[in-house]
Amino acid sequence: MDEKHVKTVKSPLLYSPNDVVATSRTTFYATNELKYVWGLLRRFEILLGMPWGHVVHYGHTGTFTKAYDGISYPNGIARSSDGSIIYVAASSEPSVNMFRPKSDGTLELLSKKVFRGFVPDNISVDGATGHVLVAGFLNTFEMFRYNHEVLRGTSVRPAASIRRLIPSKNLRKGFSEEGILNHDGRLLPSTTVAVMQRRGSTKRILLGSVMADHIAICSAGSHIGRNNKASLI
Repeated sequence: MDEKHVKTVKSPLLYSPNDVVATSRTTFYATNELKYVWGLLRRFEILLGMPWGHVVHYGHTGTFTKAYDGISYPNGIARSSDGSIIYVAASSEPSVNMFRPKSDGTLELLSKKVFRGFVPDNISVDGATGHVLVAGFLNTFEMFRYNHEVLRGTSVRPAASIRRLIPSKNLRKGFSEEGILNHDGRLLPSTTVAVMQRRGSTKRILLGSVMADHIAICSAGSHIGRNNKASLI
């Protein structure tokens, strides 16, 4: 299928976009990761984890509005299969937030999962189960060093983890959490995204990285642990 450019949209509210999720053919949510785009204040905001990022909504009328404010580095964003829930990763908190979208496009915070020793990056939803897959880092400074040095050559291999979040039936009670894959960075340095792929009875988790020239494919049974099988392409 050939793709074609339909239109370009822009707004002063959308100045540091990180990720986007469509909610219809003409509407979407996007994360603005930081308040400051350049300079020392941007570094200050990242290092101190200031809650100055936000989520914007692009509505049917063709206008942008601020959907939710006060997030520490909003990063990956995803939606449930039925569109009733929006998930946002806040890397500097670090957490995954669960929101209910309102009719005016604003977001109501229902609950959040705060992590220890894990920094979430991108998130995806397994359409068959509704579970949320979260890819992230175990050492933020190692990740920053790798991204800074990789083009010149580096021996750094940031360790990463993939977590599965299972929403509670009572959404305000948040998630239960499972760690489904940890690796020391040799599998795929700076892993930033994980997506479940299903073909019949076969399940695989596809891993991607913002700074790598390949992806990793992991076979997925009911649980991926130390004995996971992986191939690189």
